[in-house]
This record gives sequence, C-alpha cells and structure tokens, in this order.
Amino acid sequence: MKHKLARWIYFFCFAMLLLQSQRSLAQFVEFGPVHQDGFSDQNRNKSKARVVSHNILPFWDDFSDGIDTLRWTVSGASYTETIGQNAPSLGQILFNGVDQNGRPYSLQIRDQGESDFLSSKAFDLSALTASQRESLYLSFFWQAGGKAEAPDTRDRLTLQILDAAGTWNTIWVQPGGEDLDRENFTQEIVKIQPEWQHADFQFRFFSNGRQVGPFDSWLIDYVYLGYNRSETDLFHRDRALTRRNQLSLGDYSAYPLELLQQEQTGLWTQVQNEFLNLENRFRAMEYSIDLKDSLGSPILSVNEDTPFNPVPNALERRTFLSREFEDIPLPSSQTDLVITTALTSGDGFLFQLQNGDTIRYESVDFRKNDTAKTVFPIRDFFAYDNGSADYSAGINQRSGQLAVLFNTPQPVYLKGISINFTNAAQANQALDIVVWDELGQSPLLVKESLIPVKEPGQAYSYYELDTNLRVSGQFHVGFTQFSNDFVHVGLDKVNDHGEKIFFNVGGGWIQNEEVKGSLMIRPHVSLAPPLEESELPKASFRIYPNPTVDVVHIEGEFAELLVFDSFGRQILLPREKNGAGEIINFEGQRPGIYVINLFSESGPQSFRILVNR
Repeated sequence: MKHKLARWIYFFCFAMLLLQSQRSLAQFVEFGPVHQDGFSDQNRNKSKARVVSHNILPFWDDFSDGIDTLRWTVSGASYTETIGQNAPSLGQILFNGVDQNGRPYSLQIRDQGESDFLSSKAFDLSALTASQRESLYLSFFWQAGGKAEAPDTRDRLTLQILDAAGTWNTIWVQPGGEDLDRENFTQEIVKIQPEWQHADFQFRFFSNGRQVGPFDSWLIDYVYLGYNRSETDLFHRDRALTRRNQLSLGDYSAYPLELLQQEQTGLWTQVQNEFLNLENRFRAMEYSIDLKDSLGSPILSVNEDTPFNPVPNALERRTFLSREFEDIPLPSSQTDLVITTALTSGDGFLFQLQNGDTIRYESVDFRKNDTAKTVFPIRDFFAYDNGSADYSAGINQRSGQLAVLFNTPQPVYLKGISINFTNAAQANQALDIVVWDELGQSPLLVKESLIPVKEPGQAYSYYELDTNLRVSGQFHVGFTQFSNDFVHVGLDKVNDHGEKIFFNVGGGWIQNEEVKGSLMIRPHVSLAPPLEESELPKASFRIYPNPTVDVVHIEGEFAELLVFDSFGRQILLPREKNGAGEIINFEGQRPGIYVINLFSESGPQSFRILVNR
C-alpha cells in the first residue's frame, strides 16, 4: 500500500507540474482542490425528518448551508464556497477525480472513467395529477472548472434518472472543452417525462474524466424540481448572497485579543459581499450587517436596514460594502467575531396562483440564502487565511524550507505555531518547525517534529514551543522538510496574501509570485512569557550565552552534568573545564532546544539552551 501511495504521489505531482508551464522541478506549487464534505449541520429537525422516507415536491436546494444528507446521497462529490465563479448563491457541489477521502479513484495516470456522484433521495411521483405530470421540470446551474482545473473535450458531466425498472437512464450530457465558459454558470432545464415518473423516482449527477486526482472539475448549483413549470421557467423569485463576508484588520483575518485594544483603530476594512437577483424584474432591497461574539452577544451594529441605491435591476449581480467603522468594543475574553450580513429582499416561500388562490410550498424557502455568516477569530493568533483549505500548496525539495511573513505591532512571545497539513497520507513525516527573524540568517528556533495524525474534524496541527521566544516587528514562521515529495499545506484562495509566502529549494530564499492565496500557517502569541522562568537557588549557576551558536559557559559548583536533545536522548559533547566551571561545545549540532541537567548539593536542576545557526 505504501508503494502504491508513493507512486500516486509521484504521478499526481508529475501531472500537476505539467500544468505549471515555465516552472522548474523544485518549486512552490499550487495543487487542486482539497476535498470538503460540507455536510449541513442543520439537517432540519432530525427527529421529524428521519421518518420521511422520500423527498417531496417542489424540491429546491442551492447548497447555501452545505450538503443535506437527508436529501442527497454523496459519493466522492465535495462542497465548496470558493471554487465556483459568479455562482447563483453561496455554496456549490464540486465534481472531480478524487473520492470522499480526497484520494484518486485510480493510481494509473491514463485511467479515465466515472468519478464523483451526487444522487437525490427518492421521490414518490405516483400520485401526481395528469397536469402535474406534464409540467414537471428539473433545472440546475452548472460550470466547467471554475477556479479549478477545467474538463477536457473527452470529459463530461451527466444527468440520469432512475426508471421504474431500476435502470439509470441518461437524459442530459455536457462534454468538456476549451470553449466552455469558466467565468459564469449556465442554467439548464429538462422535462421529466411522464413515463419516467414512478413511486421511487431519483435523479443523479456524475462526472467522467481523469481518475488520478482533482482534475476535470465541474460544479453544480441551484437544483429545482417542480411541477407547473415550462421550458422557459428560468427565473426565480429569489435574491441570494453569493459569497462569504470579507473583513480584515489590516492584512489579517484573525488577530490576537491582547493586541486588539491598542492596534485596531482605523485598521478595519469594510465588510464586503455580493448579491444576485435571480428574478427578471427589479427589486428594492435593504441590507443589515452586525458583529456578535461567539455566544451571540452583540458587539457592533455596522449597517441597519440600509437601502441599496440604485434599486437592483432584473438579474443584476452587485458587490456591496458596509459603512466604515474605526474600531469595535473590546471583547472581555477570546472569542470569534461573527459577521452576519442579511438581505431584506421580500423573499419567502415559493408560491403559485391556482384558480385565484395562492398556494405556498414550505419545502422551498428562498430566504435561506439571504444571510451569510463569517467568522473573524479574536484569540491568540495572527492569520491571513479564512480557515478553509479549498486548495493546497507546497514544495518538493529535501531540506527545502517554506515560510510566511508576519508583522507584530509590539513585541510578543511566540507560544506555538499551527499548520494545516491537508494530505493525511503524509502523517508521521519528519520536519523541523522553524522561526526566523530575517530569512537568510540563522533561525531563532528550530524544533524537531512530525506531521501528526489528525483527529476527525481537526484542521490544524499545533506545535507548542518549549522556550520563551520573543519577537518584534517582522518575523517568519514555517518549516524545513526532509522529503522530495510535496508536503501539502492548506491554501485559502479567498484572501490573497501570496506575497507573504517565501520558499527556499536550495538556491536561496525566493518570494512567491505565482501562487495566489494565503498559506494556512498561524503563529500563536502572548504579551507575557508563556513559560515560567526558572528561579535559581542561592547556590546558583550562571549559564551563558543563551541562545548560543556554539559554546555555552557554565559557572558554579556541580558534581555531574548531562546534556539531552529535544527528543530526550542523552548526547555527549566536547567539554572543557576552567576556573569557574565548564565550557560545553555545541558546534556541529542541529539547531534547536537542548536541556542541561546539573546535579549539585542543592539537588538536580534543568536548564533549556537554544542553539542557533
């Protein structure tokens, strides 16, 4: 299995590099989408919904709150909020060549075939009237590629229905190709013929393309199955938010609470979002934006019932901004700032007029996509990313280094570093966590470590630093890898701070200019030293310099001296006695933390030593 996995990584990297024209073998490279389950945590009232064995008509899902597993069966397809471009609403379904675990369907680079599936749960259509049978249509939006790798001419997206005999029948196919629009979604509408309608009717979408990785991508959104429709029924009484809220403090999408009080005034951006009017008529609308803490307590009302001016036109897509604000009230404890944007659009339940009566269908509530919530952490870390790894990036060089530049407005202590490693198959690989003041100079800290195995639902791996390391102004955090395989790190494509990324693949440090996005590496900080300083007894020892490059002087009386590396292994180093004590020579040792144990009449004592290069 390990050999197969290694072979897949090789083929995957090889194929991706073919797509990266004008690049050398050892580079900083962006990879295809990271699989996101995106299962809806709402799933309605489960105690009531679980007893319903069928979907009901009319059926509508724009995936604005994830994938509802009470309505869909998912095999390989994933959820995304960032890969689709100019989407009908927030949230789409992504089809490509990896399964639900993010692994390719095949390890053979030439293999082509069926890959991801999205299947509806069953519908009982046996009780429809003749009029309803003749007016039953299925509509949906699709896009080729979006921001991901586009499908080739021999690839296709297929729609099938399950007939009464249990056979899947193809009723719509879209081939790939270079001429397809990657910037906009296309809406299709297909008539569900009366002979296809039965008590266990289902429909499904699936992709066909390369099976060796996240290639040949398609997106599906805004699926609507209902009667009393026609082939021209392509407009919807719906206004939808289409993006996550965007808000930053300077360059950051997360900020330490301890620094917020003195460092926020005038640095907040305006909240940004976008709406789409899916109806073929204008609509007067208003919007409100507020900030709350993670417990729901109000922090700041930014906009309240602000009218859009001019009035939105039919089918208009528009980006809009909140009012400007200088600062926010300081939270009393670490929290997540929840930014909520809500449209007042007049949307409601789907309704139809029949014989002078208005019939409302509670299964279709167009208000669902009128609200978007986004989180801005106010905790103990800086971040450029928004917390979602829809992509990944990395380097493929043994002893290669990857670093992200941060800037602190006042001196802080580093407590730890969080990194989102996205390839579960790379768990237990060795690496060094590294902190630099300036790139090209000796690191401030090197910590030998591993890529850990993640728990289910865990995004970031946290590396606690075991020394009080103080930084000020600009500093860099990252890692050194010991493999020629790409080490996959999460990449947020919404917030583009690619200029903060630096890599060294053997020829010196290079500032990234190719990959757009924010690498998901976060430094955790505090104003006070995170570790208690050792208090020396009266018969104390003087140990200097610390940090050191080579030698350490130990002054004082002791009976025995032992040195251990960061893994707790005792090491033997050159030692030289002098009149005040001893000199220990660390020359040639790996940078990092070492522990010196001294045994004297007052008992054993331990001292941490930081060795730099």
